[in-house]
Amino acid sequence: MPLPLVRPHRTTFASGALVALLLIVVAALGVGWDDAGAQRGERAVAITGGSKHACALLDSGKIECWGHNGYGQANTPDGSFSAVSAGHSHTCGLRPSGAIECWGDNSSGQTAAPSGSFSAVSAGWHHTCGLRPSGAIECWGDNWAGQADAPDGAFSAASAGYGHTCGLRPSGAIECWGYNDLGQTDAPGGSFSAVSAGYGHTCGLRPSGAIECWGYNDLGQTDAPGGSFSAVSAGESHTCGLRASGAVECWGYTFDGQAQPHSQAQLPAGKHTAISSSDWHACALSEDGAVSCWMIYNGAADVPAWLRGGGLPSTGTGGLLNHGGALPIGIIALVSLAASAVVLALAALARRRSRGHG
Repeated sequence: MPLPLVRPHRTTFASGALVALLLIVVAALGVGWDDAGAQRGERAVAITGGSKHACALLDSGKIECWGHNGYGQANTPDGSFSAVSAGHSHTCGLRPSGAIECWGDNSSGQTAAPSGSFSAVSAGWHHTCGLRPSGAIECWGDNWAGQADAPDGAFSAASAGYGHTCGLRPSGAIECWGYNDLGQTDAPGGSFSAVSAGYGHTCGLRPSGAIECWGYNDLGQTDAPGGSFSAVSAGESHTCGLRASGAVECWGYTFDGQAQPHSQAQLPAGKHTAISSSDWHACALSEDGAVSCWMIYNGAADVPAWLRGGGLPSTGTGGLLNHGGALPIGIIALVSLAASAVVLALAALARRRSRGHG
C-alpha cells in the first residue's frame, strides 16, 4: 500500500525546519567570527595581564580585552589609546592626549583617575599609579598600606603591585613604598633599567641584562636564572623574563603549567618583544604581533582567535564570546530558542493539517 502523500511533505518540512534552525544558529555565531575576521588587519603592539583577564593594545590604538568580565574590566571604551595596563579587576588606558581612562571594579576608587596629563600608567591589585610628564608619580585607590603615597621627586617608571608600589628614579635607583611584610619594598642598591612589582615580591632589570628579585620566595619566584634578559614581569607567585634572544623564560609557581623553571615545555616558542605576568597566567607578544597566553583561568588565557599566531593554542571559545563585536551568548541562546519554538509550532500546525486531510 503506498504511503500517504502527506508523509513526504512532513518529512521534507521537518528537514527544512532543522536546516533553517541550524542556519540561524550558524549565522548568529558567524556575526562574531566575521567581526573578528574584519580586524585581522590589526596587530597587537603591547600586552598586559590582569587577575583573570588580559588586554592587548593594537596598532590602530584600540584596546582588545578578554577573559573574566564580572566588573566590566574587559569592556574597553571606544577611541584611541597609546598604552594599557590591567590590574586585578580593572583596566586603565592612556589616551594620546595624556589623559588616563579606567574601567572595571571601582570599589576602592582605583578607576577614578585624576585629570591632567600623564606619560605612563600602571594598574595594581586595587590601586593605580600614573607617571606625570614632570616625572612625579600620582596614585589613587586602595591605600591601606601606603601603596598610594608616592614619594616626592622625579621617576622614569612606576609599577603598582598588590599592597606596594615601586618607582625607577632617573639615576637608575629603585624606590618602593607600601606593604613590606615580606621584604618586597627592600630594593637592593645600584642601577636598574626596569622594575616590576608583583604580589609579595619585586624584580628589577639591571643594565647588564641580569634580573634581580627580592621579597616573598616560597615558590621560587625570586630565583631568577642567570644570563641576559631584555624585560621582566613579576606576577603573584611566579615571574617571567624575556631573554635578549626573544625567548620567554618563567620561574616560580608551576601549578597547571603556569611556569616551568629550566624548561620551555609550557611556554611559547619563537622570538618575542613583550611579556606580562599576572595572578594565574602570563602572556607574551611575538615579534609578528601574535599574542600567546598560557595557564587558563576564567578565560584570561583564551586569546581571541584573530590575535593568536604560532604560539600556544587557546582553548575554549577562541575569544568569540569575549570579543567586543561578537553577539553575546545570551542573544545567541535566545535566537536559537525562538527559532526552535517557531519550528515546533509550524510542525504541530502541519500535523493538524495532515490529520484534517487524512
